[in-house]
Amino acid sequence: MRISICLTIVIGLICLGFSASADQVIYVKVSDFDPALSAFDEDVAGNRWVETQDEGALFGAAYGAPGDNNKDAAGPHLVIKLPEPVKAGESTDDGNTWIAWARLFEPESLVTGNEYNSFFFRMSPDAESWTPAQRASADLLWNDAGAANNSLLFPDSVNGVDVLFTDVGDKLPWFWENHKATVNAPRNPESSIDPPLVVGDNYVELVPRESHVDRYPRIEIICFRNDGSQPSDAEARQYFASSVQPAGKLAVSWGDIKSIR
Repeated sequence: MRISICLTIVIGLICLGFSASADQVIYVKVSDFDPALSAFDEDVAGNRWVETQDEGALFGAAYGAPGDNNKDAAGPHLVIKLPEPVKAGESTDDGNTWIAWARLFEPESLVTGNEYNSFFFRMSPDAESWTPAQRASADLLWNDAGAANNSLLFPDSVNGVDVLFTDVGDKLPWFWENHKATVNAPRNPESSIDPPLVVGDNYVELVPRESHVDRYPRIEIICFRNDGSQPSDAEARQYFASSVQPAGKLAVSWGDIKSIR
């Protein structure tokens, strides 16, 4: 009986430890995009990525692509390698659901609830094979924080569930948005998916979806997580303060790079 009880306790502790290790949170700065894999300083389908210094940005630089409002065009892309690998037991194939949150600045959310506010994204283990396979697929995107029926403007669009205030509060239209905020409605609600993350390295690719010459959306940070919790500015600061820059990684912005070209 005593051996049986001890065995049960040991098995329970092992299972508890495995369960705890299945939770992972990874924050990604868009400023860490790989220039060799990206089309940053190029006009594609009427849009060109720019780096902005907007009040309320958590780490200084945010990114947007002013220009044409080509909702279905495969515009210029940015590719970013996630700063840490996904561990065994934490991947999509291990049964974990990953949620992608974006820290966004969207001036148009003060004017309309469903215009000039979306980005496509997709995932890859090697920056070659992508899910979705098609660039600019509506299967994965951040879209319509104010709901697809254009009913809510900022700050009323912040519902505390899949759209969250940042530390900026309601002073400026910054917010964290879950990729499932409107289940990608009204475009492809049946085919929308969750981002697949594999054990080991993962890459994310960003493409502008809706844009405007002035009121275009900006994106600063992405938070991938499989723990069911919500991101916050405080958590993002702590994550980057405690993270170690990869060997050979230069902590410089695109503006710094251009200044020495």
